[in-house]
Amino acid sequence: MKTSRRDFIQTALAAGLSGCMSSRPPEKPLSEYQRGALGKIVGELPPGRYDAHMHIFVKDEPKPDEFWAEMRRCGLDGGCLFSRWVDSAAPELTPEKLMDRVIGWCAASPTLYPFYWIDPGAPDALDLVDMAVEKGIYGFKVIRSDGLPCDRKTMPVYEKIAKAGKPLTFHSGILWDNKPSSDFFRPAHFEPLIDVPDLRFALAHVSWPWHDECMAVYGKLQAAEPAEGRRLPQMFVDTTPGTPMLYRKEVVSKVYQIGYDMKDRVLFGTDASVSHYDKCDWAKPFMPADERILRGIGLGDDVLDSYFRKGLQHFLFG
Repeated sequence: MKTSRRDFIQTALAAGLSGCMSSRPPEKPLSEYQRGALGKIVGELPPGRYDAHMHIFVKDEPKPDEFWAEMRRCGLDGGCLFSRWVDSAAPELTPEKLMDRVIGWCAASPTLYPFYWIDPGAPDALDLVDMAVEKGIYGFKVIRSDGLPCDRKTMPVYEKIAKAGKPLTFHSGILWDNKPSSDFFRPAHFEPLIDVPDLRFALAHVSWPWHDECMAVYGKLQAAEPAEGRRLPQMFVDTTPGTPMLYRKEVVSKVYQIGYDMKDRVLFGTDASVSHYDKCDWAKPFMPADERILRGIGLGDDVLDSYFRKGLQHFLFG
């Protein structure tokens, strides 16, 4: 029997990892936070726990209230939602329609941030960055399974995203896409981003199974010294599984024990979708599991707040 990626990781979750984590109430009313495009809170995320990695796989019209209710029931206070991709099998879902859909799915909360899934090698990619920014999109998602992530076509797109001040999440690591694409997602292939000034980018899934290589690339960028007049990018590590639970403790522990400065550079995510938050069966186990790992290596509430909130705050707003 064929096993889906979702079923595989769910099966790997150890017994006893269920149970939603409660979120702390905001320290001040949401009405007192600064607002940006689409009425979203900007600059500072309210206290709570945030999911930096969510998807839209369905073609349905947005159901923002249902989606938000499921997130809240799972103890999550917001996060980043990636649009569906441009799909030749669904020509009616134009790039503009996809942007409008992800904005619609995020409409129920000022702490849900729409990202557009962009193909940086597409001929109209630069124009789509402009359209997305004009519509109020807060960031971009890239999964490039037909070529290396950084080449002559893609680098100008990343530069434009950086100049717009928007963050960018890349898929990195094994991709379950039914074709030989893994070499395109090795972390070292993202090194050319060192030449994109001010880009805030994340490598998702800690690039599993190449998590050591991911951390090595992070260390390289952190150690880079800007030449006169040169500004560097900021790399973030997205711990979204990816990692089967067998490897989860090793991977999350290494992120914080490797010796690099990881303060507010790590993102928690679930890889859940708008249709998989139902009954919290997909999203909820990872929060208590990761909290136990972090506390088990001696980390306290300040690191947990960075992991579940402040890392995403810095990723979104700089």
